Order: sequence, then structure tokens, then C-alpha cells
Amino acid sequence: MRIRGARSGAFPGALRSRGPARRRGARSRDARCADSAGAGRTAPRRREAPKGPQAIVTGLSAPPRLRHGERIEVVAPSGPVPHARFERGLRILRRTFGRNVGVAEQVGAQAGFLAGDDAMRLSALQRALGADDAGAVVAARGGYGATRLLPRLDPAPLREHPKIVVGFSDVTALLCWVATEAGLCSLHGPVVTQLAELAPSDLDRLTTWLTGEIPPPLAAEEGTSVAGGTVEGPLLPGNLEVLRSLVGTRFLPSASGCIVALEEVGEAPYRIDRALTQLLQAGFFRGVRGVVVGDLYRCEQPEAPPGAPTARDVVLERLSTLGVPVVTGFGFGHAPGRNAALPVGARVRLHADDCILEFLEPVTA
Repeated sequence: MRIRGARSGAFPGALRSRGPARRRGARSRDARCADSAGAGRTAPRRREAPKGPQAIVTGLSAPPRLRHGERIEVVAPSGPVPHARFERGLRILRRTFGRNVGVAEQVGAQAGFLAGDDAMRLSALQRALGADDAGAVVAARGGYGATRLLPRLDPAPLREHPKIVVGFSDVTALLCWVATEAGLCSLHGPVVTQLAELAPSDLDRLTTWLTGEIPPPLAAEEGTSVAGGTVEGPLLPGNLEVLRSLVGTRFLPSASGCIVALEEVGEAPYRIDRALTQLLQAGFFRGVRGVVVGDLYRCEQPEAPPGAPTARDVVLERLSTLGVPVVTGFGFGHAPGRNAALPVGARVRLHADDCILEFLEPVTA
């Protein structure tokens, strides 16, 4: 069923609703698509980088796919790691990908709101990114602290030994660094502390991405859209507040030509409005082709007056000015039991009328 018009208390606007693999080394998107042209896939065109300090997400290279039994490095670049949840998730990680999982010693450390001091976290992360026998780096959890490490991280070891980096929430900052400094695709996906409670379909989706395959399309649940049609471009997913925190740094990628995916947790509607407004005024959304919105988990104000705009209302109102499809209701982010992994830099197609995100190419080679 489709409806037009926001419900009572929402911002005005036209809305649509929908009911319920080889030698290691990164390969460029264009090279991979040229290889597959005979199989019926259309090679994407490389775009010119925008003028200015931001690096572009289009044209990133795909790291090698994860082979079964290949080493996975687990690090905690952000906040302290809850032991019980981590151990449960670690068992799932080993059961799914093999027992060759290395856990950095600093994963059990704590320095206030950080998983060890900056020097400790930086050393562990740098070692994992440069490991020549590892096929993936997976974050133990989010929290806060990854942005503190970015200026001191050396991308050269990761470029020399490319591998897929996985995480979300605060790890958005690291994924942006991987794109802007190392020129590699990465995976916005579950952290280790989520794995034990993750829906089987989302664990399957994570496995599919890591092993060089393309997962099935992702449909929004009770999705609502501003504008319609179908748009295509590289995907740039991340946490709203973390992306906002990168404004003014060299680590915020350009979203020009991209489809942006946003999620958030624990931020009141007015704070979401503020973050979106800053990104809009900073030009982050300039040239964007579409926006998909995941979980806005615990983003409502319990004491809000009747008719006050919800977090979703705010997102739709602020982004409706872009004149591109904006679709809410996708199952990725902080909500319990789910977090669909999304590629950073791989091409996707957004079917706004049907509230479906289709994946067009793998994120690993």
C-alpha cells in the first residue's frame, strides 16, 4: 500500500510508503568490471575527483576476498569492550570463518571511555592493518575514539597488504580513512559484540560480502520515501554524527555521485536536525544521487509534546531539499538483532518507488 503525505505531527512533504576470488592485491573497480564485461555486467565509468580537499568515493579499489581459514584480526579502535558479549561474538566469528582469528591484546584494555590509550590503540590497529597474513580486520565494538587515531595512522602498510576492514558506528571514521587515505573499499557492518545476537540472514549477508559475492537486495521495512525513481552510484554508508564530526578534516569523503546511507542511535530529533544541517551547509550532500536511512534507534524524546516531529520526520524534511530519492526503513545500524552489512564504494541501485536497495558488484575481489 502506498500513501502520500506525512502523518499528523510530521513535516509536510510528498512521501511514499511501502509495507512490510586469487593473487592477493587490490584491484580497481574498472579493471574488475572490464574482466566481467563478457558476463553481462556493465562497467561503471570512473568520474573525475572533485576540486577541493575531499577524496572521492568513486574509483576505490576492492581488497581481496576473504578465504576460508584466512586470518582475521580483531581490534578495538574506539571504546572499551564488554567481555561477555565479545566472547559470545568471537565464538560466532570463529565458527563462521574458521579459528584463525587474532585478537589484539588491547581489546581487553580500558582507559576511561577508550579501549586503552591512544598509543596502545594506534599500535594495535596499525599492526592489524599491515599484517601480511590477514585477510580482514574486524572491529570489536564501536563507542568513541577512532577519530583520535586518524592523523597518525600510516596507510602505506594497508596499501601494500590490502584487506577488507569491517565495522560501523564510531568505526565509520576508520572506514572513511580507508577510503580517503588508502583508496580501498571497506564494509560497513556488524562488530564482534553484535554477532551472537545477529539475525542469521544478516550473518549470511556479511559472509557473502567478505567472500567476494553479491548478496540479495535489501528491502526497507515499512519504508517511506521522498521522491521516486531509480538511481545508481557507489554507496557511502556511515553513522550520521561521526560523519558530521569529520567535517573540516581531510578524512570526510566526497559524496558526489554517490548514494549515501545513514544510521544513528540515541540522538534526539533536534540533534539529528543539527547534524544534517551542518552536513548540508558544509556541502557534503552536493551532487549526491540518493539517500537511504537505516535504524534511528532510541532517537525519540520521551517527553516530546504531542505532534512533535520524530527523528524520521526530521530526516525527511531536511533532506527533501536535495531533490533526490530519500528512503527510510532499512535494517542496518544499532537496533538489536540486526545490522545488514553495506559496502563502502561498491555500486548499488536504489529503487525508490519500491524502497529496495540492489547491490550491483562485490566489495572484495
